[in-house]
Amino acid sequence: MLSKIFLNKTIAITRGEKNNTEFTRIVKEEGGTPITLPTMKLIPIDSNRFHKKFFDICSKKYDYYVFMSPSSVDFFFKMVRENSLTQLLDEQLTNCDVIAIGPSTRKKLEANSISVKWQPSDYSTLGILKLLRKLSLKPGTRIMIPRSGASNSFLKDELDSMGIILDEFYIYYPRVETINHTWIDFSKEIKNNKVQAMIFTSPSAVRYFFSIMQKILPNFKGCVENIDALISIGPNTTKELHLKDIFPIESEEHTIKGTLQLAKRIFSK
Repeated sequence: MLSKIFLNKTIAITRGEKNNTEFTRIVKEEGGTPITLPTMKLIPIDSNRFHKKFFDICSKKYDYYVFMSPSSVDFFFKMVRENSLTQLLDEQLTNCDVIAIGPSTRKKLEANSISVKWQPSDYSTLGILKLLRKLSLKPGTRIMIPRSGASNSFLKDELDSMGIILDEFYIYYPRVETINHTWIDFSKEIKNNKVQAMIFTSPSAVRYFFSIMQKILPNFKGCVENIDALISIGPNTTKELHLKDIFPIESEEHTIKGTLQLAKRIFSK
């Protein structure tokens, strides 16, 4: 019988349990102990602000709508329905191509009866940029992205240089999560070198992870550096970790499944 790759290993990830059913299932199937760390809570903008901004959006004609995460889909369509704006959105999307950053985001869109025209092979902001370049967009092409207010300006800066008009609709903002028993237990595990792998899932998660851990265990950084497998989900997350002088191995596939496949390869050596 083949031994399970994560047997007697603890694998932590910077996401709450609610968004981590796949992670938890895979780690347990491979004999490991999963730890899900809720680094942030997502706060939607208020209804009046959404309503006003949405009407402003509907006064313009967009060629593409781009969705960068499952959360952006959830918040956007929930607020559209709550504000009785479904018909207006349907009209907005009639002659518009929809792009999803990856399969999870695509599934969310399709669950909302939205047909996805394009999806990059690289599930990242850079992948979206490469896809848009392949589409040979003309200057003046207009793109809408409903997204997190914590997003960086990389994509907008690149598209601006191409003459592409990118409008961003900040529909939610991340806030640091409250310290709970999960964080206290994790700090004890990491202090005693009982965490074998750590997966970082976004730049915001990196920032909030460091903010929370600094309050619980001021000298935690040395403990993080002692973890056998430090894994980043993608290039922007890697950059954020480098700013903290942490140097992870970056997953080639920018998904949770991809990070776990990388962890399996690391521990199978």
